[in-house]
Amino acid sequence: MLVLAGAGTGKTRVLVHRIADLVGRGVAPWEILAVTFTNKAAGEMRHRLFELLGDRVKPMWIGTFHSTCARILRRYGEMIGLSPDFLIFDDDDQQKTIKALLKAHNLADEVSPRSISSRLDFAKNRGLDPAAIQTGLPLDDVMKVIGPAYAAQLAREKALDFGDLIVKVLELCRHPEAGAHLRTRFRHVLVDEFQDTNLVQYELVAALSEATRNLTVVGDDDQSIYAWRGAEPRNLLDFDRDFPDVREIKLEQNYRSTSVILEAANAVIAQNHDRRGKALWTEHGGGDGIDYHAAGDDRGEADWVARTLRGLVDDGACSPGDACILYRTNAQSRELETQLRRYRFEPRIVGGQAFFERKEVKDVIGYLRLLANADADSAFERVVNVPPRGIGEASVDKLRQYAVARGEGLLTAARDVARGGGSLTAAARKKLAQFVELIDGLVAVQAGGASLAELTIQVVERSGYRAWLDDEDDGDDRMRNLAELVNVASDYEEEQGEDGTLAELLERIALTGAADDKDGRGETITLMTIHMAKGLEFDVVFLCGMEDGLFPSLRPRDGVDEDAALEEERRLAYVALTRARKKLYLSSARVRRVWGDVKQQVPSRFLDDVPAACFTVPPSAMRRTPSFGFGGPPAMAPRPPRVRRPPRDELDQRSWDGDEVPAVDVHADLSYDADGVDVDPFSPGATVRHAAFGAGKVVASRGAGFQRRVVVQFSSVGEKTVDARWLQPVS
Repeated sequence: MLVLAGAGTGKTRVLVHRIADLVGRGVAPWEILAVTFTNKAAGEMRHRLFELLGDRVKPMWIGTFHSTCARILRRYGEMIGLSPDFLIFDDDDQQKTIKALLKAHNLADEVSPRSISSRLDFAKNRGLDPAAIQTGLPLDDVMKVIGPAYAAQLAREKALDFGDLIVKVLELCRHPEAGAHLRTRFRHVLVDEFQDTNLVQYELVAALSEATRNLTVVGDDDQSIYAWRGAEPRNLLDFDRDFPDVREIKLEQNYRSTSVILEAANAVIAQNHDRRGKALWTEHGGGDGIDYHAAGDDRGEADWVARTLRGLVDDGACSPGDACILYRTNAQSRELETQLRRYRFEPRIVGGQAFFERKEVKDVIGYLRLLANADADSAFERVVNVPPRGIGEASVDKLRQYAVARGEGLLTAARDVARGGGSLTAAARKKLAQFVELIDGLVAVQAGGASLAELTIQVVERSGYRAWLDDEDDGDDRMRNLAELVNVASDYEEEQGEDGTLAELLERIALTGAADDKDGRGETITLMTIHMAKGLEFDVVFLCGMEDGLFPSLRPRDGVDEDAALEEERRLAYVALTRARKKLYLSSARVRRVWGDVKQQVPSRFLDDVPAACFTVPPSAMRRTPSFGFGGPPAMAPRPPRVRRPPRDELDQRSWDGDEVPAVDVHADLSYDADGVDVDPFSPGATVRHAAFGAGKVVASRGAGFQRRVVVQFSSVGEKTVDARWLQPVS
C-alpha cells in the first residue's frame, strides 16, 4: 500500500491507526516493524499506539532505520562475523578516526576529514565502494588509501558507523540462513516519510517485505527535499515499478491551513512535472490573504518582519511562540537577529547557532582580532592551524612555553622561532614562518588603507579558508556566512565613515547579543531554515528572501540536472508555505549585499505561481518601475532610460525601503538596436558565454524574462539547458 499523504493531512494518525487495526485483526505485535527517520517521530508513534493498545505495543519493533538495523545486527550479526558487542561510531568518532588516519598516511594537508566522511556517506547511502568512486578530484586518490584503512580500523575496534548499520543488514539479508529468516521475520513492514529514503534503505525495506508482500509506505513526493543528503525521490515516484500490485491511497484533506494558504501552495507545486499529483483542500474556509512586502534591502526586510511581528504580538493577534521566521540559508538570520532584538525579541535559532557563534565566522573574527591586537594569544591559538596547515598541538605547546619564558605574546614568539629560536623541529619552524608571513601580509593590507570589508575578504582568501571550504560538504553555506560577515563590516563602515576602526567593529560584534540585550524583556521568537521546519506548523509564518538566486537557489550542483534542482526548490517552497496555519507573510529585497557589494535582486519566480487572489495586495500592483519579476516582459517593452548606480558613499545610510531604493537599471541585461527596439540576445545561432562552460551557440529557448531557459551547444560539455540569467551574450 502506498499512502500519498499531503502536508497536514494526518499521516501519523493514519499510520498509527493502521497498526492498531492490524493488531485488532490478529497480527502479533512482535510481527510488526514500523520505521521512521527520527527518534522523536518514533517516540511519538509509540506514545500514540500505547494510548490505543496499552502494553501490547511493547513487543513491537518501532524505531529509526539505524536503531532497527542495530537491533537486528545485535541479534543476528554473528552469522556474518560481526561481534554482538560491536560499537557504533558517531560523527565525532568518525571525524577523529579519519583525522588520525590522514595524519598517519601523511595526507593531513591534502583533504579535510569532513570531505572523507562525506564521500563515505555518499557511497554507503548508494551501496557503493567508497574507494572505487571516480570524480576526477584529488579526493579520489586519497580515498584509495583512506577508504580501506578506515574499514580496517573499524574492524579492529569492532565498530560500525551509521552507514555500515544498513549495509551490514543488507549483507545479512543476502546470507542463505539469516536472509531466509529475515524475509519472513515481520508479517507487516510500515515506513513513514518514505520520500526521504535513500537507495540502500529502499533495498532494505524491499528485502524485509519480499516474502510477505505486506508493505505499507507513507510519504509525500511534494515534500521530498533531501536529495542533497542522499534521499532518492524516485523511491516513491516509481514505487509501482517494483510493486505493481500496489494499492494507492491519497490523503488530500488538510487539517492545518486555511484555504488561501493551500491554494497558494497547490499553485506552486503544480508547476512541477515529476510528481504523482494531488491537491490539498480543507474545510477551513477562506482565511486572511497573504501579505507580500518588497523591501529596499535586506536590512529593510528584516526591519519590516520584526516591526510587523511586534505589532501582531502587541495587538494580541499572536504570541511569539505561535510565529516562526523561515529562510532558505542560514546566512540570512544575521540581519533578522539584529532587527528582532531592536524590537525586544530574543531570537532562537533552531538547528543552528546564532550568527556570530558559527565556527567559520568566529575563525575569521579570530584573524581580525589578531590584526587588531598582536598580543591576542587566544586569537592566535584559534587560527594558527585554521585552515589546517600542519601546526599541531605539540608545536603550539612548545611555542607557548617559549613565549612564557621570554615574556612575549605568541605571535612575537612565533617570529623569533621562525628565525631559529626555540626547540621546534625544522618542519614546524617552517610552517610557523609561513603563518607569520601570512599575518604580516594582512597587516600590510590593513596599513595600506584597505576598507574593513576588503580586509575581511583578504583574510578569507589569503588564509586559504575559501579553498578549504571548497572541499567541505557544507562549504557553500559556510561561505555564505562569511559573505555575510563581510556585509557586517561594510555596513559598519557606511554607518561610521572614516571614524570606524577595526577595534570598534570587533567590540560591536562582541557585544551583539551580550547579556545587556537579555534584560528579561525579550520574548523568544523562532528562526530556522525551511529544511529544519519540515514536520512543524505555526499560526503565523514569515518566509523571507523570496528572490531568484536565493529562493529558488540557482546555484549549480554537481551531478544534479538544473530542472531537477529547480523542482526540488519548488518542493521546498511547498513545504515552507504549508507550515502556516492562519497567516502567511512573504518578503523580498530589491537589493542585497553580497560580499559587501550591493547586488540587485529579482523577485522569486515562485511568486508568479501564486494566484493574485491569494494576496492582500497582488505583487504586480506594487511595481513602480517595469520589471521582469512577475510574468516576464511585455511583447515590445519600451526602452527604459539609462540611470547611474550611485557610488557606495552616496547610498542612503538608512534601510532602503519603498521609494528609497537606489536607482538601478532593471533592464541592463537587454540589448537594443539603433532604433531602440529590443533585440533577443538568445535567438538561435547567437553566441553566449557561461562562467563554467565557456562559449557556446544557442540552439533554442523557452519562457520569458527571468523564467527563460536557453538550450546551448557548448564546445566543452555539449548541449545544456541553462537559466538565461547565467548566460552573457557575446557580440
